Amino acid sequence: MKLKNIPNILSIVRICLVFVFIPLFFTGHIYAALFIFLLAGATDVVDGYLARRNNWITDLGKILDPFADKLMQCTVLVCLCVKRFIPIWFVIPFFVKELLTLLLGAIVIKRRSVAVVSKWYGKLTVCLFYLTVCAAIVYRDFFAAHAVVGVILFMPAIGFAFFSMIAYIKHYAWLKHAEHQHGNILKSRKEQ
Repeated sequence: MKLKNIPNILSIVRICLVFVFIPLFFTGHIYAALFIFLLAGATDVVDGYLARRNNWITDLGKILDPFADKLMQCTVLVCLCVKRFIPIWFVIPFFVKELLTLLLGAIVIKRRSVAVVSKWYGKLTVCLFYLTVCAAIVYRDFFAAHAVVGVILFMPAIGFAFFSMIAYIKHYAWLKHAEHQHGNILKSRKEQ
């Protein structure tokens, strides 16, 4: 096994953990499911760190890592929504944000053959997402009885999800503009 494949293996493990989370969650093993969710988050941190620190970035990893992240996060949201731990209005902004960033990231990778690097606002959104999900699971009975407190808890995560989505759109638009400018410079040099 090549060392540079370790991040990809961790991404595959994260995908497999999705299929461990679902049965645990729906058979009432809520805290075991929460542990699996947090373990998946830990593998994401480790594989990202190893890939960047050791330059173990592969074409497969550029696709596998974000797919594994989105799959786990979206699965958890659907499960929590089905069990009524969180309201549907909390799920929709995250789905839109995750699908949009995944789509834009795929476009950038295809056109520019570069790794899509997570920005600070994306990392903060993920942290808030994990904190909110943990709170929604651990304090589910409290939030069911005090819906207003749940709304207050969810608002920062939703706000940063929207902010992150807009920031990523602007970032990808800037990349496209920079690519266009670079093309014009090369074209003018050839004409000279």
